[in-house]
Amino acid sequence: MPTDEPGPRARFRPAVPGDAPRLADVHIRALMVTYRGIDPQEWLDSLPSQLREREERWTDRLTRLPEEPVLVAEVPPAGIVGFAVGGPARKPSYGYDAELISLYLLPEHQRRGIGRELTRQLVRALLTRGFERVLVRVLTANPARLFYERLGAYPIGTTTVEVGGATLEESLYGWPDPRASFAEEAPAEPAGPSSRTR
Repeated sequence: MPTDEPGPRARFRPAVPGDAPRLADVHIRALMVTYRGIDPQEWLDSLPSQLREREERWTDRLTRLPEEPVLVAEVPPAGIVGFAVGGPARKPSYGYDAELISLYLLPEHQRRGIGRELTRQLVRALLTRGFERVLVRVLTANPARLFYERLGAYPIGTTTVEVGGATLEESLYGWPDPRASFAEEAPAEPAGPSSRTR
């Protein structure tokens, strides 16, 4: 269960190709917990069999797209417990040029400020690459929407996404002035995050 108690201090750094196996494992474990009761259960049950394929996808991304930031959070002795991925905004973008593509954190490490700091550092990394406005997509049925609202993101629209053969609604949130929203290091977050990339 998530806890509000402080644990070992997290360290944040850019991901490297050697992180791919752990990223794939964290991604699958977080998906299976976060989207239980939201995504089709058959699709969730299939995730462990995708481990090798997801390792290869992470290796490819980290090798081929070094300009698109991927940040990891490490907590001893567990190692990587979460990650955030950013890049150019996908359509529809509502005038936003950058996107927090995914943010996942293992449930036992939520409510310790790690998700908030991953978000802050990822947005700052996008700004240093010349992007100006950042959006994030989250399933409308996912309570993580509240996490982004607490970080000052504004609702900007909805779209749909297909997951395991089901069509689900996504809510889009944006930070029109992310430099102001993420200017300072923030205190611990009140809730755990999860937005998705497949």
